[in-house]
Amino acid sequence: MKLPKYLLYSYIALFVANLIWSAATPVIKLTLEYVPLFTFLFIRFTIVCLVLLPYAIVELKKHPVDKRDIPNLILLGLFGQASIGLIFAGLKYATSLDANIIGIISPILAIAAGHYFYKEKVNIYVKLGVVFASVGTLFIVLEPVLTQTPMSTNIWLRVWGNILVVLYSLAFLVYIIWAKISLGQSNGIIKKTLHFIHLKPMHRQYPATLITATTFYVALAVFIPLALLENLGVFGPVNFMVQNLTLVPILGILYMALLSSIVAYMLFEWALKVSTIGDSAIFTYLSPIMTIPFAYLLLGEKLTAISLAGSLIIALGVVIAERRKT
Repeated sequence: MKLPKYLLYSYIALFVANLIWSAATPVIKLTLEYVPLFTFLFIRFTIVCLVLLPYAIVELKKHPVDKRDIPNLILLGLFGQASIGLIFAGLKYATSLDANIIGIISPILAIAAGHYFYKEKVNIYVKLGVVFASVGTLFIVLEPVLTQTPMSTNIWLRVWGNILVVLYSLAFLVYIIWAKISLGQSNGIIKKTLHFIHLKPMHRQYPATLITATTFYVALAVFIPLALLENLGVFGPVNFMVQNLTLVPILGILYMALLSSIVAYMLFEWALKVSTIGDSAIFTYLSPIMTIPFAYLLLGEKLTAISLAGSLIIALGVVIAERRKT
């Protein structure tokens, strides 16, 4: 069965977005060796907001925001962009491979959320795919325990880093669901849920790219005071000067600002409009596999036999789950 062109293009967009994000975690971890956490995020979102400013001004004139929708846009910004501070903090302790593997929680929950909120079909192929992907993830998660001595790492810091990554995965799941609602995809269950938490769906429909752009400005507003406090030494001693940045952190900041933020999020938001939450989940399963070469090249994090076995099982799960389209 031949896929419609719009669906094929949405799959390509999801793949490219996840490929960019797969390299992002090693890039973040490497750049954090040179730039403090909140300062990194402040510079990143400042660049993004400056680049998008002309577009945002033009689009806001075409599609003025209803004041009643401002709380929804702020929530999108908090869950979709500002929450990225969680994974930045987590990567100070977790490996980039661990962070991507833990992210598998998000697509598993996304499939369940899509089934609950939007009645997206979950047949036997999807269920088997999720099982295989989960087993493969378990292999990779247990890899440090199986290949290292118990005293080789600071276990509690590693656990704390992993918890922060889990929290980010949950926040991004909320962003996916909220983005679907913002694009006008609502139903009875959604409305009941919003009423329960005293919120309402969007009163107007906005272009997906405009919604994404506004979330960056929300994130910038969050990280301005945090970066200021960081450089005042509130969170600990900081020895950072912009003029001393070398090529490595500059490239890392530009990658996160231009590719990981603007390109990847725009592609993801557009694809989400024509595909299902389950589709976005399936492509996210590929992230741990795609991260492996980036983690090795940038950080020297090596792929072991156990990691390879887990990655292959995850890939098998993706293939099985995608059979639901045939």
